[in-house]
Amino acid sequence: MTTVTPIPTDNRRAIVRIVAHEMVRISTAMAPVHGDDVIEYLIFTAIWVLNSQHLIGDDRYAPLKNIPPDTQRRPVSIDELRRTTPMPDHILTSYVEKMIANGVVERTPGGLVVPSAVFTQPGMVSGANDLYARVVGMVAAMRNAGFSFGDA
Repeated sequence: MTTVTPIPTDNRRAIVRIVAHEMVRISTAMAPVHGDDVIEYLIFTAIWVLNSQHLIGDDRYAPLKNIPPDTQRRPVSIDELRRTTPMPDHILTSYVEKMIANGVVERTPGGLVVPSAVFTQPGMVSGANDLYARVVGMVAAMRNAGFSFGDA
């Protein structure tokens, strides 16, 4: 007896559309925290993500208000930042210098770091809540489009 396995519906275009839509909405929502500058938001986010990516899965820093201390942040080199956020060098470096001048990024002997205190600012806390809500909405939209996260 031959068993026929149905071919799953190809929903890749729908899922890509959902993710792209949310990426744009997230960037738009977070830009006001950065003077309505999406490029600054992107570079800032790349720095803090690189500073803390090794902490993913560390339950101590999962709750919103449990911000990793500066001692737990790994500085990022400008070369690593260039690889993560490819753009013309003069644009990247001018934004980095601007953020250093504004106190949201620090240059340390090991590289660039977003200090913990930046994440306690009301706009940053609100932004984290907004980003979380967008991700929850994106997951729901993806499930509605037939995407499975392996939980079905």
